[in-house]
Amino acid sequence: MTYPLGVDIGTTYTAAALWRDGRVQTVPLGNRANAVPSVLFLRDDGAMVVGEAAARRGITDPDRQAREFKRRMGDDIPILVGGRGFTAHQLTGEVLKWSLERVSELQGGPPQHVVLTHPASWGDYRKNLLVQAAMSAGLREVGLLPEPVAAATWYAAQERIEPGSLIGIYDFGGGTFDASVVRKTATGVEIHGEAGGDDSIGGIDFDHALFRHVGQQAGVDITQLDFTDPVVSSAMAQLFSSVVEAKEALSADTEVVVPVVLPGVSRQVLVTRSEFEELIRQRVLGTVGVFGQVVRRAGVDPSKLHGVLLVGGSSRIPLVRQLLGAELNIRVALDAHPKYTVSLGAAIAAAPRVVGVRSSGGFAPPVPGPPGPVRPMGPPPSGPPPHLHPTQSRPMQYPAGYQQPRPGFHPQHGPGQRSQGAIQMPGNNGPAPAVSEKVDLARSGLTGITDIRTVLAAMQPLEPVTMTPPPARGDQFAQIRTRDPETTGGGAGRGRLIAVLVVVIILAVVAALVFFVLNNKSNTSSNGGTPPATESQAAGLPAVGKITLTGQPLVIPPEGTDEMFAVTGLGNGDVIAVGASQDRKARAWLSKGGGAFTAAEVPVDSQGELRDVAVVGSTVVAVGWTGTGPTNRAAVWTSPDGLKWNLLPPQGDFTPNSGFKRLTAVTSGPGNKLFALGRDDRADRTEGDASVFTSTDGNTWQIVNGVTGLSGTGPQDVEKLTRTSDGTFIAVGSVLAGAKRGPAVWTSKDGVKWDLSPYTPGPPEASPNLKGVARLSDGTLLICGSVGTGQPPPLSCWTQAKDQHWERWSIATDPAAPRAFFLNGLYPVADKKAVAVGVGQSIVDGKNVNDAAMWVTNFGPRQ
Repeated sequence: MTYPLGVDIGTTYTAAALWRDGRVQTVPLGNRANAVPSVLFLRDDGAMVVGEAAARRGITDPDRQAREFKRRMGDDIPILVGGRGFTAHQLTGEVLKWSLERVSELQGGPPQHVVLTHPASWGDYRKNLLVQAAMSAGLREVGLLPEPVAAATWYAAQERIEPGSLIGIYDFGGGTFDASVVRKTATGVEIHGEAGGDDSIGGIDFDHALFRHVGQQAGVDITQLDFTDPVVSSAMAQLFSSVVEAKEALSADTEVVVPVVLPGVSRQVLVTRSEFEELIRQRVLGTVGVFGQVVRRAGVDPSKLHGVLLVGGSSRIPLVRQLLGAELNIRVALDAHPKYTVSLGAAIAAAPRVVGVRSSGGFAPPVPGPPGPVRPMGPPPSGPPPHLHPTQSRPMQYPAGYQQPRPGFHPQHGPGQRSQGAIQMPGNNGPAPAVSEKVDLARSGLTGITDIRTVLAAMQPLEPVTMTPPPARGDQFAQIRTRDPETTGGGAGRGRLIAVLVVVIILAVVAALVFFVLNNKSNTSSNGGTPPATESQAAGLPAVGKITLTGQPLVIPPEGTDEMFAVTGLGNGDVIAVGASQDRKARAWLSKGGGAFTAAEVPVDSQGELRDVAVVGSTVVAVGWTGTGPTNRAAVWTSPDGLKWNLLPPQGDFTPNSGFKRLTAVTSGPGNKLFALGRDDRADRTEGDASVFTSTDGNTWQIVNGVTGLSGTGPQDVEKLTRTSDGTFIAVGSVLAGAKRGPAVWTSKDGVKWDLSPYTPGPPEASPNLKGVARLSDGTLLICGSVGTGQPPPLSCWTQAKDQHWERWSIATDPAAPRAFFLNGLYPVADKKAVAVGVGQSIVDGKNVNDAAMWVTNFGPRQ
């Protein structure tokens, strides 16, 4: 008998549920639980182990383990597992393939229709990648369903909800927090308003907070332990597992004892619920605030909601329900199975595709053809994915729509033979009982098609394949000189900047128009499905005009994908850029007189990044970090010409054990002195603040004492730093606003007292990501970065004139220049222009290539 299946691949756990004979039930994926950890382990023979076994094996060999990769969906930077690079969607495909094999084994055959869930905030780009993961797992068609819709579907199947009722979904899982409002319709559930949340907070953050607390109570400085020692690594993994169990136990008990057994340490630590709640209260309050914002942006008074459904394992924390009720005066419904809510709802939503439900309440054969919406998506990724270790022994037949897995997959049940539960495994106590509920779809009003069915038959390329070829790599920049005293990094009145301008290529009018249309379509697809009109609304400020990026071809050398983080110029006309490769190798480039870039020699301790660059006297100075794991430290590089760099040895605060892990921004200050800012975890290891360092030559650095305004609740992350014409320091970055990162602009007259500017570009809920800052030749302050959560996110810039009024500018890329993906650093040149660096995309040898890129900003007319 065929059956529909719902699969929820979460950040920390994966769960599956199916619909059969009028009942929805979870599938016991694990040996002891229905859900399994979303963890993979790469064996020496190249086989991937999934779930519980992967979590166990990762204790002794963590470098071969991959976890929490859902947070990285859409990130182009590979995830290193056992020395091999994988994308997040490749790893997701492995978990899905294993889950499908497990379900098919237990049920005696594969599912007829599979529904995969995803965060409501995901745009087309990341949903495209999820479909590619499904294709690599052997599926030829799949349904996509937002997680809040799935959760509300399960809720509606248990409680009578009238059409038109609005339900709040507070989804606090292991890796992310999502907030949304859904509306019950006559036949199902749909999103109401705009979803929100935070991809950077979840139960794993609470695990780490409690882990640090237990270590402190036991008198152990965890950061000082040698994690390269297998004995220490194994003991720490066991301790962390005990801490996670303690956290979960505190949801039902008021205190718990955690055994701490480490080399030279053996004791027990008592943790009370009140202590744990004190550790996480501010973060939970932040999620409550974000939830209230999402509800109100949907035009709903929180007290008017039919109810709020708490979803995800972290929502079981009693403090969550307490604060939601107290802060928003709302009715809260805690589901009995928060880890399985989404998968159960996905299975119910998948049922009408297979069983065919009459509105009168009975069942009918499914309607031929694909009912409901069908969404064409891109082809599966090229090349075979890493394979799983086969564990089955007999073949089965596969229905239409399901691609038979590779040879070697043989379930233990023959075709049509039904499994009566999970297979008993030696050495365990048997699987956890499945969650099983009878659901009347018609009576519950869940007869409609709510998932978006995606088929490979109607293929569209993920990225456009027709683009105007970039100019030849031998083309050079023109030179522009300026006498702006603040732009050379060498002190007032000293420097002249020779920066980068654009190679102009004459294109045929027709070809340009064709590219313009295709490029607009590409931007809409890859930016999370957000067209420019709605992008402007998401940014909080309407766009007053457009900045067009013009520039040279991609910076190809050295080989591999690189990213530029910052740029500066010398008085002799040379241009210097710094950054890193996708596998975190430090990079620097030199353009002699504005010509083609040459890769520089940059020493590192294993890995590293050059995050920013400035000039003091005749020395070029770059700041960032180097090392791996416990050897990671803040780092400074110096160079006489930008071509050959010297890494300063560990000294003072820039040592692995200092707690100061990285420098992120540097600029010249009064008296030809360098000022550098970076992340400082010494006073607050949980959140991290920012500290200031100074140097007169780039070789010897001193911390600035008495700094104020760069600490507070949550992380204070500074990205870039500059100075205005009156000597004021301007720093841009992010701070914690509620439960999510919000943009931040700090100002300081002396580098000691800092103020968080009230003129932040757009409200926090718009999530601007501020990366580069520069003061232009006319005194205008220019900040560039991105808005929203697309992959890649839509680019945007903001300007602030002397009246402190902020204006937002949309971004376009000239057809002759690489398409801009990320803008990270800015450097001012003449005529109200700035050089911008980041990552771009161009056609190279007939293929789309992403690599380091540089552009010049050109302001268009105001709208």
